[in-house]
Amino acid sequence: MSFEPTQPMPIRPPGRQEEPQDTGSPQPRRPRRRRPVRRTVISVFIILVVAVLLLIGDRVGNLVAENDMADQFTSNGFPVKPSVNIEGFPFLTQVVMRDFRLVDISAGNIPAGPVTITSLHATLKGMHLSSSFNSATIDSITATAFVSFGSLTTAGGLGAVAGVVATQVGPDKLKVTATVLGQSIGSEEAVIKQTGPQQITVQVLDGGGLGGILGSTLGSFSTFSFKLPAGVPPSLRITGLTLNPTGLTLSAAATNAKFSKP
Repeated sequence: MSFEPTQPMPIRPPGRQEEPQDTGSPQPRRPRRRRPVRRTVISVFIILVVAVLLLIGDRVGNLVAENDMADQFTSNGFPVKPSVNIEGFPFLTQVVMRDFRLVDISAGNIPAGPVTITSLHATLKGMHLSSSFNSATIDSITATAFVSFGSLTTAGGLGAVAGVVATQVGPDKLKVTATVLGQSIGSEEAVIKQTGPQQITVQVLDGGGLGGILGSTLGSFSTFSFKLPAGVPPSLRITGLTLNPTGLTLSAAATNAKFSKP
């Protein structure tokens, strides 16, 4: 009886696990960890908040400057406080540069001598403030004003009288007619013309019309003159007159106009 020698058993180191055998099938990948997005969201939120605050500050500064500019116009002698609209964005950049690209000004019921200007609108292009902010030079100004027939007849002495109607009878001529119970009892005509850089004259062509017929009851429509409102730049000049069915429209313009605080 014979014994064959046996192979010794391999000794496995303690604590070492047997490596898995390669079976040829792909191993499942571990899911990648997502990058943190919290910091990105906070950064975007901060940027949005800063942008909103800058926008609010820009608009608030714009409103404050518009009100201050309107006050400066009245300080310079303009009879009423106008409405001022400073165009352009951002506004604060214009303040830093002391240059305003476009400024719109409007006002109503403006006293101008014997007449009241019904409405006025002006556009200022290229307003350049001095370093001390106490004066400004404006590249160009264009303005349009409207004076109603009612204001013209009032200035001529017939505004408070019932039955007085003014109508257009030519490109520069108006007719003032007095009526009683719908019947015309007298009329006068007047021509409107420019008599100075800032002056307009309404000249009666037939001075005896209404006065001769109505005597002291209505009086007479008299010749009168008026100028552009106080406080406008001296360089502002009347450039055109247009008579229409409701009143008189005049245009004016200036270049390199100057404003200064009194």
